[in-house]
Amino acid sequence: MFLAIRELLYSKLRYIMVALIIFLLSFLVLFVSGLAQGLAYDNASSIINMDETAEHFVMDDEAGMQLTRSLIDDEDQEIVQNNIDQAEILGIHQGTIQDDETSQADIAKFYLNDDSALFPEVTEGEKPSGQREILADESLQEEGFRVGDEFLEDTTEEIFTITGFTNNQKYSHTPVIYVTGEDWLEMSGGDELLASALVLPDIGEETASTLNSQLTDAEVVTIQDSLSGIPGYSEEQGSLWMMIVFLFIISAFVLAAFFYVITIQKLTQFGILKAIGTKVSELANTILVQVGIISVVSVTMGIGVTFLVAALLPSDMPFMLPFHLVASLAGIFIVVAILGSLLSLYKVKKIDALEAIGGMEA
Repeated sequence: MFLAIRELLYSKLRYIMVALIIFLLSFLVLFVSGLAQGLAYDNASSIINMDETAEHFVMDDEAGMQLTRSLIDDEDQEIVQNNIDQAEILGIHQGTIQDDETSQADIAKFYLNDDSALFPEVTEGEKPSGQREILADESLQEEGFRVGDEFLEDTTEEIFTITGFTNNQKYSHTPVIYVTGEDWLEMSGGDELLASALVLPDIGEETASTLNSQLTDAEVVTIQDSLSGIPGYSEEQGSLWMMIVFLFIISAFVLAAFFYVITIQKLTQFGILKAIGTKVSELANTILVQVGIISVVSVTMGIGVTFLVAALLPSDMPFMLPFHLVASLAGIFIVVAILGSLLSLYKVKKIDALEAIGGMEA
């Protein structure tokens, strides 16, 4: 430890350069991860938030996990409701709304019983209490909509009024509006509430399997699995997480090259230390301590700068970096840095003390 810290202080510029590389790589990994998480939440926050109180969806088995294509028939609805008391009807349909100034906005229309625990909390205004009233995601405020504003709904071609706003309720990157049962019936054009899906609590794998065997044209899936059916969700997440994986691989190679070059530059010193009786394990410990100190300091700075940059981003730019993800990525990055130093440890083990000292004299 003493030798490791003493060398870090003696060769400040050399190790500051290494620390700068680790800082930049860790910042890039954290920032891209924040964008991936932010895009995922912006694409599916209305579904992800249900995961707190529900566990499964019953969906049309031919819908390809797409809620907007799913429709549960009366027979399957009856089977589910006979087995699960807490099954909630979820209706989803995408469309547009238009205000008095002929400006249009893409939206997703959701139906949920407003007494359900799944119904979102009102952050401004109040819940819709009658026909032609809706609760909207607050991102619609960026389009100029306010509580009390009216708009033309495209399916019924009727005028609706915004009675309140909620937050973090988006689907396929569009704000969600929650309509009442009467309006959902009119939009469906029938006498019964049409269900895009039935939302179930945590019923366990055995009950889910039993229910699956009874359904005729539907299947039970987890809410997390259903996210893959949201348009663009899998493609966005696949591309961004592929970038993150490659960043980790590139980081391992870059750090291995840096530490190896530093070790080559110190072959003579390592040879002298081995000649006077220093054990290989002590030299390896010195390198690992140096890598650990540099990595922890650099990654900590990377985390701080990432949150600073995130605070300066425009409000409409999706970015989310939860603490557990930061801790996981920081841990992986430090492990990658240590793995990058293994080549140096192997080189130190193979140093011949006499040859190294002779090289110094030459």
